[in-house]
Amino acid sequence: SGARGSRTSSQSSKSRRSVSGRLSRAVSGRSTGRSVSVRSSGSGTGSTGRGRLGVGLVEVPAVPRPDPRGMVMDRPEVPERKRFCSRSDCGAPVGRARGERPGRTEGFCTKCGHPYSFVPKLKAGDVVHGQYEVVGCLAHGGLGWIYLAVDKAVSDRWVVLKGLLDTGDQDAMAAAISERRFLAEIEHANIVRIYNFVEHLDQRTGSLDGYIVMEYVGGKSLKEIANARRSPDGRRDPLPVEQACAYGIEALEALGHLHSRKLLYCDFKVDNAIQTEDQLKLIDMGAVRRMDDDESAIYGTVGYQAPEVADVGPSVASDLYTVGRTLAVLTFDFQGYTTVYADSLPDPDHIDVFRRYESFYRLLVRATDPDPARRFASAQEMAEQLTGVLREVVSLQTGRARPAVSTLFGPEVRVTDTELFPRLDGEVSRLGARAVRTRGGRGGSGAAPAGGPGSALP
Repeated sequence: SGARGSRTSSQSSKSRRSVSGRLSRAVSGRSTGRSVSVRSSGSGTGSTGRGRLGVGLVEVPAVPRPDPRGMVMDRPEVPERKRFCSRSDCGAPVGRARGERPGRTEGFCTKCGHPYSFVPKLKAGDVVHGQYEVVGCLAHGGLGWIYLAVDKAVSDRWVVLKGLLDTGDQDAMAAAISERRFLAEIEHANIVRIYNFVEHLDQRTGSLDGYIVMEYVGGKSLKEIANARRSPDGRRDPLPVEQACAYGIEALEALGHLHSRKLLYCDFKVDNAIQTEDQLKLIDMGAVRRMDDDESAIYGTVGYQAPEVADVGPSVASDLYTVGRTLAVLTFDFQGYTTVYADSLPDPDHIDVFRRYESFYRLLVRATDPDPARRFASAQEMAEQLTGVLREVVSLQTGRARPAVSTLFGPEVRVTDTELFPRLDGEVSRLGARAVRTRGGRGGSGAAPAGGPGSALP
């Protein structure tokens, strides 16, 4: 499961480091005084072949479901470079080496005095809530260690325990559990299942810790899948556009289900979706919120989050924006997508996949339009059009026509559609119709050109 930082009450607009060691910024929301935390990206079983993943049009390589025990860490340690204060308005580096002395794994932040600990609170054999027997640590996230456990009350099924709130305050813990119980009501084949919310007394420190109990999803995240692809010279090789489209269609089905229940996902990105066998599942439900929630903290990730979220809050349109950005990150070497292109896209003349597949280009134009009202109206609409794009891509690759061609993004369309390319005053980028943001001079100098030497996704 992906990592997530704790809620933040900071109203600062300055950049800070999150507990995961990634750059984040906290900005004021609407007049409610809530906060918006934006982190940088520095996180039913189908059949084989042309099964559910790929809507019968393409073959997406299956990802075997690994033995859960093999995923447990032998020595659960957090690298010093990833140790940061968990207090939302601090985020200072902690536990760092000084000279020959290694950094402390427990102590107090020298900046704000907040306690920190990177020592696992649970060990193999511990039983949480009289039901969940801990096997070991899987990963470290924003709220501490993530554990693999066995549910002794339900057929010894594998589950994951993940920290719910980084505090020992019993009242705050009870409130947090009550607030998130609605997640257990979400049932969809493409969304990780939430089973329970439990409390556990840490015998060593005396603190009361809350855990969310969820389905164990074995497989690989889209980030891992993307980073595993390498060209002979070691550069990251983008995913085939048809494979990315297949992932996007599955993700949109999951988002559409959440939207039908008046919920928003808020933080879709390559870290937060896992392929298991030939199915995609959204994980890390920590940012999910009700559409009418105007008070609680908002989470998102730089490079994926829609630009209007900081001012007006998240929406269906901002969720769809994150899918468009994820498709871009997966399908070309998107250098600078968290910096100079954090709110825009590069010139399509420099992007091979856009030149080759115009329908895909046009879909991203609309999905990432700076005006939320000009994006797709729903996840279903975007999924239908993305399926049409996938059909066209496959047709171009195979030379065989496919039915149900997209009506909005057909390659025969040569006249600019005003619904797809909004007219804006001033200089705009050709893709996404965003005002060109420059850093260090016109043209965004200082950012690596798209398509340059590739590195792993942060």
